[in-house]
Amino acid sequence: MILSFIGKGGVGKTSIAAAYALELASAGRTIAVSTDFMPSLRYVLTEDDKLEIVELTESEIAEKWIQKYGEDVFTILSEFINADRSILSHIASAPGVPEEFIISSIVDLEDSGKYDYVVWDTAASSATMHLLALEQDFYSHLGRDIQFYLKVKDKFGSHKVLQVLNQWRELANHVWNRLESSHFFLVTTDDDLSRIQAGEIEKDFQRMGLPIDFKICNRFGQRQVDKPDCKIILPEFDGNSREVVDSIRRTSGSLFLSSIGIGHKNA
Repeated sequence: MILSFIGKGGVGKTSIAAAYALELASAGRTIAVSTDFMPSLRYVLTEDDKLEIVELTESEIAEKWIQKYGEDVFTILSEFINADRSILSHIASAPGVPEEFIISSIVDLEDSGKYDYVVWDTAASSATMHLLALEQDFYSHLGRDIQFYLKVKDKFGSHKVLQVLNQWRELANHVWNRLESSHFFLVTTDDDLSRIQAGEIEKDFQRMGLPIDFKICNRFGQRQVDKPDCKIILPEFDGNSREVVDSIRRTSGSLFLSSIGIGHKNA
């Protein structure tokens, strides 16, 4: 099960993701993953919390991309240009390539069978929506890429390219299917800009056919305001980062689990 926390920067996604990762760890094997290229998850979680923590940095993603797809990409490039393998490092750091691989890396964690719950602490909404849009484009365009190659394949000596493209199409189908079955939680705060961006995120998710399970309203005061439709409403908590995480967990951890149909092992 992949559980993703999304929203604009500064709404408290990391604190909420950390709090609920701790609660999920009491119910099953849990890993918390940050895809923010300036991550802070390790500042609020430790190895003593009995869950695994991964922060996917840009350089790590690029290296993993080369390890997993480097030979395939080089096979395709060799059909068109005369290049050596050093070109792969340039491609791995090109805009869009690390981002696209991030999602398949998260799916790999789920597919590994090592974890019951994969908690995804996403980057700010603009970066995350860009990432999801890239994945959808990759998923949508591969069929056309294969059709193009079928038209020109007789000009090349190898048919390895078609095999690689078909493998990528299978991977894209698998990753997108996993996204469609993932859980997304939209975090918002009690200010106009956050509400506006939350509405835009909802529209984008609807357009992509991805579900948003429910909203989490963070740092809401006691004044009577017209609150969005939120499953969980959190007040402003005092203290350092870890104290805020612990307060969120005490206040709503069990409510979060029950809202997604999960019980504690000792329940």
